[in-house]
Amino acid sequence: MLPNLAGASQAKLLIDRILSTQIGVFSLVVAEARPIQPRAGWLYVEIALRDRGGAISSSPIATGIVSGGGRGVKPWLECRLFPIVEFNDRSPVDARSVGLEAEIVKVLSGLIPPGGHLMLDYESPGQEETFTELALRIPPAATYLGSLMFRAGCRGEFKDWYFSEGGHEGPRKLQANKSPDAASGRRAMRQHLRELRAFIRRPEPRSSKEAAIVSNAKTRARLLLKELARRDSPDV
Repeated sequence: MLPNLAGASQAKLLIDRILSTQIGVFSLVVAEARPIQPRAGWLYVEIALRDRGGAISSSPIATGIVSGGGRGVKPWLECRLFPIVEFNDRSPVDARSVGLEAEIVKVLSGLIPPGGHLMLDYESPGQEETFTELALRIPPAATYLGSLMFRAGCRGEFKDWYFSEGGHEGPRKLQANKSPDAASGRRAMRQHLRELRAFIRRPEPRSSKEAAIVSNAKTRARLLLKELARRDSPDV
């Protein structure tokens, strides 16, 4: 079988689109990009930050796999986000509190065409909030990472990779799809709306710790519903 050269080329084009993209006061740098063997068309990527002075972070803001798709599969990305980014000889950057985490999700989502998907690892350090929220059966769109992907345009169906199915799926992650067409997008949106409205009406857990987590997610869900209500035609 011939290697998926078209998929590898497409993955490289997606990575090239990341270069020098501005998020906040930083620009993005592809610190590493290499093929993943024996997977054809998959590239491993590390994304770092460059500040206004030209200094590049010593730790990434994101790492992951970029697939250019092929053989009927649309391009997709699987990423791990790092809320704290280190620079040599200076204080670390809290990427979450200054909005960089949300901004890079927008960049990653923008690389994916209709029918593709974005997966974010929620098992790594710093992403415990989403891990707990999914365990409490909070709708994916109302979880922390899910809401970032939803707001970034991945508004199709969600999939929680809580259990491995074939032994090669890696860590637990939340997958958000981009609907392939308008009809499937409308179906997915109706499902999201039903889930969010039902979740808001759900009783709070008895545990005060769990109740606080659910309450925070309900606030997120209400904001999403308000944002959608202001849109005449939500994106699919």
